[in-house]
Amino acid sequence: MKVYDSLSNKRYEIISKNISIYNCGPTVYNDIHIGNARPLITFDVLIRFLKSLHYHITYVHNVTDIDDKIINQAKLLKQTESQVANTYYLHYLDVCKSLNILPPSQMPKVSENIPGIIEYIEKLIKANAAYSTEKGDVYFDVKSVPNYGILSHQNINQLQEGVRKELAEDKKSPLDFVLWKKTDSGLNWKSPWSTGRPGWHTECALFINKYIGDHATIHGGGIDLKFPHHENENAQNYALFKRNIADLWMHVGHINVNHEKMAKSLHNFILVKDLLTQHSGNDIRWFMYQTRYQNPLEFNNDTFEQSSNELLKIFQQINYGFIQMYLQKIKAFKSIGTIDEEFVNALNDDLDFPNAKTVISKQIKKLASLIRSKKFDNFQKLVATINAEFDILGIIYTNPLADTSIKSLVDEWQKALVDKNYILSDKYRKQLSDKKVF
Repeated sequence: MKVYDSLSNKRYEIISKNISIYNCGPTVYNDIHIGNARPLITFDVLIRFLKSLHYHITYVHNVTDIDDKIINQAKLLKQTESQVANTYYLHYLDVCKSLNILPPSQMPKVSENIPGIIEYIEKLIKANAAYSTEKGDVYFDVKSVPNYGILSHQNINQLQEGVRKELAEDKKSPLDFVLWKKTDSGLNWKSPWSTGRPGWHTECALFINKYIGDHATIHGGGIDLKFPHHENENAQNYALFKRNIADLWMHVGHINVNHEKMAKSLHNFILVKDLLTQHSGNDIRWFMYQTRYQNPLEFNNDTFEQSSNELLKIFQQINYGFIQMYLQKIKAFKSIGTIDEEFVNALNDDLDFPNAKTVISKQIKKLASLIRSKKFDNFQKLVATINAEFDILGIIYTNPLADTSIKSLVDEWQKALVDKNYILSDKYRKQLSDKKVF
């Protein structure tokens, strides 16, 4: 499989069969919007696909449950930070289940790893890559590493020009970022430097070190994390291990609304939980596959409905074949699905979602031909292939005949056809059509 590396801007082939992946997770101060869900779904497909190719995967996906945003939300809701974080953490797990996301190998929380974070910061200080201030804060010294800016393709001089130096009086450089913040506001812990809490950028560096090693095969998340978060993670790892924190970087593009990035700060977001009241997790996933994951993806109601209808028609074609088999009393058999070579080639090409969908579209057209010619053995084999491909994409298809109410309608339709009561058979057929079975 080839993956586009956003550090080198080149594609590299993954050779080793042992792959470690780190994907930055949510800050649980609110429910996630569909822009947050896009990297989650992208990495889920990556993992499903690599597993189908018999790669051994270690996947770490963190949860940030200590943050100023959580403190502010707790004040707003008149709850404790722990209550807020736990509530939205559970909401996040519910969303993951609704979106059919595979559970990661590890899903560490910041609050459960404070001693490890403190120890990690101590190592950075001993490596002369970090320093404490009289105030009790600890900062990372960006000038301690030779490659700061390598990921965002900027040099230190360029970056310093955009920083207001008056905001960083106790820093050696305005670019130095906080590793430990002295504070008595919100949750805090004792440390060798002060009572406070960790900065955001250290948690992911620690988790990679703790659960994976001195680097991950692939690290990624939303494109907005590239700088400063991922850049700062990489700098800390380089200071300790003299190597980048990942071999390859995958950054997922924004979802836009009216050509503007979807963000809570801009109040133009659509929460996943709200979209799920009207649509399925299948619909949300299928929408994400319209373009390559690096590209921006425009959201509006029309494009989303169009995508949902596209998937519905695919399901209806499969449904119609199974119902025709049932009506004609053709025995179903279990066929093991083998993923089509064209589908494999599409995803091997840096998860080319649009081409993967094109392969399925071709297969659905072939299904229609097989149903018309009543070649139901071939129909079942091809459906098994499509289902195997659906599984890679995290799409769940359910045979409508598994629903007793649908099966009863089909039985009544069949009886009316046998009795040549075509008015009644048309009635049952219309009822099935109204239910969007086919």
